[in-house]
Amino acid sequence: MEFQENNKKPLVKRIIKYGLIFIVFLIFLVIQPFTYENIDAGNVGIKINLYGSDRGVDNITIVTGRVWYNSWTTKIVEFPTYTQSVDYDPFVVTTKDAAEFKVDPKLNYHVNAAMVPQIYRQYRKPLSEIEQQFMRNTIYDAYRIVANSFSSDSVMSNREKFEDRIQNILTKNLNKDGFIYDQLTSAITPPESLRQMIDEKNASIQARLKAENQAKQADAEAKVKVATATGEAQALLVRAKAEAEANRLKQSALTPMLIQQEWIQKWDGKLPTTQAGGNTSLMMPIK
Repeated sequence: MEFQENNKKPLVKRIIKYGLIFIVFLIFLVIQPFTYENIDAGNVGIKINLYGSDRGVDNITIVTGRVWYNSWTTKIVEFPTYTQSVDYDPFVVTTKDAAEFKVDPKLNYHVNAAMVPQIYRQYRKPLSEIEQQFMRNTIYDAYRIVANSFSSDSVMSNREKFEDRIQNILTKNLNKDGFIYDQLTSAITPPESLRQMIDEKNASIQARLKAENQAKQADAEAKVKVATATGEAQALLVRAKAEAEANRLKQSALTPMLIQQEWIQKWDGKLPTTQAGGNTSLMMPIK
């Protein structure tokens, strides 16, 4: 009995020992710092050292793929480098004659992969926050500066020039910070008073064009009628000349011999019966 109890004690100790080892191993697996990050295609990851003399953002851009690192001492931040499309909330800008225009911009851009460390070092924020803060302010300032150099009517009449200036400012200001400008779609809405003036101007232009078209059409129709009448008159004149010439030729051909021949052709062979006096002459009319 005592022998069995003595044998059980080493077995229990071994079970406890192995159990503790297993628990420690599980704890190590849970809290161990080594992990990895998958940097997908179209993205760039940067390694941030949290400790040591070289702590901070490395100047080395990590390429796409699986990256192993110590999560206790290192942080990986991923930036997309493919084209981003941001639809901003509308805002209002003022022209130099104090007219307020509503702008609803939509920006397409992509990140310069080589400047990702600089972007993070400068802003220390995710890309979504950078879009709504720095980039939105840059877009607003571009519209504000350009609008202040245009009058209200010139904004609409020189829309291409207006947007070219904004594009030049955005290209310069965004590129220097690592954001490459691709395209900007700006829905510009003029104030109601200016919109009414534009509508009235367009209606006036349409009415003038319609009147000009109607005048051109009437002039063309009149020319057609004149040409038709001229053609008919010339045709009548030609026919009249032809008939007159035919009559002239016919009359010139009526010689006494021809008249006698026509009388013979028309005579039916009967002599006319007439009563006359002693000195009356007999005449036979030609039918």
